[in-house]
Amino acid sequence: MDHAPHLIVLRGNSASGKSTVASELQGNLGAGTANIGQDHFRRVVLREHDIANGDNIGLLANTICYCAGIGYNVIIEGILVSSHYREMLCRVIAEHPGPSHVFYLEVSFDEALRRHQGRPLGLEVSPEEFRRWYVPSDLLGVPNEVVLDATADVRVTVDAIMSALGNPVFTARDARRFL
Repeated sequence: MDHAPHLIVLRGNSASGKSTVASELQGNLGAGTANIGQDHFRRVVLREHDIANGDNIGLLANTICYCAGIGYNVIIEGILVSSHYREMLCRVIAEHPGPSHVFYLEVSFDEALRRHQGRPLGLEVSPEEFRRWYVPSDLLGVPNEVVLDATADVRVTVDAIMSALGNPVFTARDARRFL
């Protein structure tokens, strides 16, 4: 790539559509775009609960910086509750060599719960537990943070993000090496 990589922070409550939007966004941005999912690192790689000062916070920061440092555009997506992740995200954003974009997918508790109950995790996590996870309007409070309506169609949301990015077209150094 002939430009500094973009950093896209995509946050929101559980069942707000972050993972779906991130996957679509990665497809739109093309080869050389890393999609870093908080849940994968926390739940699968480390098998860790989401706690203050959790080990996944540093792992996410290092992964974001590594991927950006080798020229990838980076999407970091997850609940990334501000009380646990704000300091790390603000540091990564401040140190990022290219454009940084922060999006928050806003969804009501009732809509998030409805979506949650239709997922496999809905069988494991009760509505009462889910309510404890939900943090309304959990913004980072960083400049230019954009709040998006999570009830909008995925395509509408991805188009809004692409527009905010300036509808970039990326050309990977060696497109043959990417899936």
